Amino acid sequence: MLEDSIRAWNPWWAENGVPDMLKGIKRAGTKKLFKSLDLRHIKDIIGVRRCGKTTVMHQIMDELICDGISAKDIILLNFDDFEINNASFEQILKEIYKINPDMQYIFLDEIQQKNSWEQWVRTLYDTMKFRQIFVSGSSSSVLSSDMSRVLTGRHISFETYPFSFAEYLRYHGWIRFDRDFLAANKAKILHYQKKYLEDGGFPETLGRSDAERKEVLTNLFNDIIARDVVSRQGADPDIAKKVAYYIISNSGKEFSLRRIADSLGIAVGTVSKYISYLNESFMTFETGLFSHKLSMQFRHNKKAYCIDTGLMNSVAFKCGRETGRQMELAVFLELKRRGREIYYWKGEKQKEVDFVVRDGGELELMQVCASVEDAGTRERETSSLLSAMESLGLRGGTIITEDHEGSETTNGKEICFIPLWKWLLK
Repeated sequence: MLEDSIRAWNPWWAENGVPDMLKGIKRAGTKKLFKSLDLRHIKDIIGVRRCGKTTVMHQIMDELICDGISAKDIILLNFDDFEINNASFEQILKEIYKINPDMQYIFLDEIQQKNSWEQWVRTLYDTMKFRQIFVSGSSSSVLSSDMSRVLTGRHISFETYPFSFAEYLRYHGWIRFDRDFLAANKAKILHYQKKYLEDGGFPETLGRSDAERKEVLTNLFNDIIARDVVSRQGADPDIAKKVAYYIISNSGKEFSLRRIADSLGIAVGTVSKYISYLNESFMTFETGLFSHKLSMQFRHNKKAYCIDTGLMNSVAFKCGRETGRQMELAVFLELKRRGREIYYWKGEKQKEVDFVVRDGGELELMQVCASVEDAGTRERETSSLLSAMESLGLRGGTIITEDHEGSETTNGKEICFIPLWKWLLK
């Protein structure tokens, strides 16, 4: 029955609080989301499947209850639930009012599963049925042009990702993050850094054996393909898997639509379409070449990155130790968490910089390299940074390393070396 399904997703009504097992590790975005409650706008919580969007909702609910809101005035509807998804909007509202006619806060989880949800949510908002409306989704279709048109001016979005390094450490019982404590426990930090790069940050993989984690992540990969690409987009499952496998195996590298098409024996237009499906599912992201000329940006190949180092390690084709590639992906994802615009830079003679980061009108150059102990490697990385500084008129740049710290100045241009853990936690 519909009422039974709704009650099953709302245990705080009986316990007068959100159970501890549902609250999980405190997520960084929860505080920002809670502060937004001064605005009546619909709150979109978006991100890849299983990254913790529902946990964020539970944490918001817990904050509300601690702030004096009655647990019985808060309702969550999970549209992955068969009974809820198959009920009409009219039936759902009728059931809500039967349970509590004064319900104030409504949380709509995995809302993209329900057709025509945008119009319904707009009606709820415009008629002030609830004090606050939260929606979550594992497809960027939650931010589609149709939604933007229907809900224009009525919503604000918050992106959720798998655990950051700080959240990963908190899961493992880390409490203090002050500079002195971190420095005194550097050996432990480096241990956890290595594990974080291998494990990734999907919450349900933590604390599992290597074999269990690989199984969970492989199943997650297949689930995203099946539900967010094949079912939602009407895509061919075999082609979707092949394109995803190619992109994830080449995470952090430039890709050519023509080269992928030739490798897989499919049309260029099909490749382009399927990559957009993967991006919409939040499994992958794209970044382009930085240039002050838009025509140059559009003309050059893009790079693609996977949503998680653990997922990349479990799915991608690998050859040997890939610490540098794991580090680059971890930096990319942290930049995404921090809301930065991300590009790469490429000059003459194979000179390349991993990231050109734009924050407002400011540009920052970032190179990622596991070790700069080898003289040839150090010269290659610093030379590329210096070339990019010259090209873009910048006086400084950063090289993120596994564990090297320091700085050097050449012709008035400074390069800072910073350990990955220190950059991730600052």
